[in-house]
Amino acid sequence: MKKVYLIAVVFALLSMFATFMFANQLDKKTTIKDTQVVYAAAQEIADNTKITEEMIAEDAGYFKPVNMIESTLNDSMITDLTAIVDKVTVDKIYPDELLNTNRLVDADSDQVGLSQKLAPGHVAYSFSAGSVNGVDGYIRVGDTVDVIVYEKNTNGKTVTRVAYKDLKILRVSNASADATANESGSTIRDYGTLTVEVTEKQALQLYEIESDYTFKLVLNPRNKK
Repeated sequence: MKKVYLIAVVFALLSMFATFMFANQLDKKTTIKDTQVVYAAAQEIADNTKITEEMIAEDAGYFKPVNMIESTLNDSMITDLTAIVDKVTVDKIYPDELLNTNRLVDADSDQVGLSQKLAPGHVAYSFSAGSVNGVDGYIRVGDTVDVIVYEKNTNGKTVTRVAYKDLKILRVSNASADATANESGSTIRDYGTLTVEVTEKQALQLYEIESDYTFKLVLNPRNKK
């Protein structure tokens, strides 16, 4: 009788072991098949941060892979970090937060801060420009302007010179919401200030011009060669 019990115990143990091995292999296959790697923030990333190639490197410490069940994923989740290079965060991203396309925009988006759009070595400078010296309300973002200055030389004679050429307009501020159209159909808006992209040295010189001289702006054609 004892021998029968012993044989039964052995078979039971073998059955349990076989069941365990089968379940373990099934679990491995299911995990491999039903999960997907997505990416989360490994540390806090401030808003208005431009994602660079250096940031997505494995040892950079900005992002980390996370295994997610495929059925829980949606199209906005990031599965390839190279796809977010040169994107900009629109809000702060917190540690362990899953990355998604809704929190990242292109660098030229209106949601991106102006500081991200400046060329290396350049700053933004804003100056007053009413209709008299600001081309009568025709200047728009993306235009370029020349700056003409009226000043007196060392002999006390008034002279005119072109102080700057091709300054890029980044913003048109305080623009009137009420636009009017002239006889040609062109839209005219009143604005208070214009913001241009310049070097720091140019910004200092523009401040001097604005403070001490009379100036006018000349609007250049968009397709200027």
